[in-house]
Amino acid sequence: MQEAKSIKLLYDKFIRKYWNVCLNRFYYFLSEKNFNITELAIATINILIKLIPNELKDNITIYLIVDDTLQSKFGKHFDCYSKLFDHTSKNGSNYLNGHCFVCLAMAIPVMYNKKIHYIKIPVQYKLYDKSKTKLKLAADMVASVAPALEEYQVIVTCDSWYTKKPFIDEIEKFANINVLGALRSDTVMYEVSYEKHTGKRGRPRKRGHRINYKTLDYVKDGKYFIAHTQAKTNLTDKIVYITVTTTDIETFKSVRLYMSTINPDDINSFDNSTANDSDKLDKTIYNIYKIRWNIEVIFYQQKTFWSFSNYMVISKAGIEKYVNLLGVAYTMCITLPFINEQFSKYQFQSPQEFKYHLSEGILKELFIDKLLKTLQSVKNIITIKDAINYFALQDEVS
Repeated sequence: MQEAKSIKLLYDKFIRKYWNVCLNRFYYFLSEKNFNITELAIATINILIKLIPNELKDNITIYLIVDDTLQSKFGKHFDCYSKLFDHTSKNGSNYLNGHCFVCLAMAIPVMYNKKIHYIKIPVQYKLYDKSKTKLKLAADMVASVAPALEEYQVIVTCDSWYTKKPFIDEIEKFANINVLGALRSDTVMYEVSYEKHTGKRGRPRKRGHRINYKTLDYVKDGKYFIAHTQAKTNLTDKIVYITVTTTDIETFKSVRLYMSTINPDDINSFDNSTANDSDKLDKTIYNIYKIRWNIEVIFYQQKTFWSFSNYMVISKAGIEKYVNLLGVAYTMCITLPFINEQFSKYQFQSPQEFKYHLSEGILKELFIDKLLKTLQSVKNIITIKDAINYFALQDEVS
């Protein structure tokens, strides 16, 4: 119950004892191509949005988080197996052999102690097979769940890999969805206001002068210098809101650029909880962008505690179904304490903590169930002591 090293091991050690089905049934299920992962994601979202009080529907923001993660695998028989660039590698090589998963996660607001707080859960995983770019995969996942969120203000947060024109163009098709993400530090920005008609011959300019982020007005905020401005870019036809952070305004080291297609003041809510409840973070692009880092926590927990890397099925359909069902189990352990008051003490606790609690309860019920069946099937048992001794001598005892 705590780790699934393989489907066969899970079947041999657990399922076979309590369910009279064959092992191949599970492999057939994972390879079933008619199983729609998108419908599974929408069903999950429909459950989650019921946690939002109706009176807050117009005053909250739902965040969709997009990112990708790599998973190393040994053996070349897996579908979509390839050599991938890993910028986080610390083993002396910048490449690994395995799979790349594009993930769509969601941060959804709930009421907790009469305040709005966000819970973060994975919604959908797609295996990168090079038939589509990661930008296209991510845009398709957002588009597939957009109808379920059309009544809410939605912000898509992502890193600089996804803030590209093909991705933003797809998102802008939905009136209630905007993009807030990091930018490459060499992104070209132009002034919003400019003189359109100069009286000179030739085509009038389409943009203002190019903005040099080194000339912006910076304000010290903690260990960072932060500047805000509006600009036009080649990424979208909209006027965007830019935030620039740096640790040194003399040498401009560690420069980070962030962009939003919506005015941060128009964003209804964000994950602004701090160590001191009396403190409130400013509603800036930089502070709102921090919610994106929660997808890294999801990746770490699922890989470390949820057997994300232990799939032994080789087909693309089977791998995608395996990791998405793990995501559903992970989501259940986060959201069930908000749905059932019996588990309310696990709200905002580690999902691993609640998983352990659930597994202990399930094993106890199965143990008692098998004990009762054994007592009913044996006619010569006279005392409880005899019953326990008899049960302890049976095969497959827990």
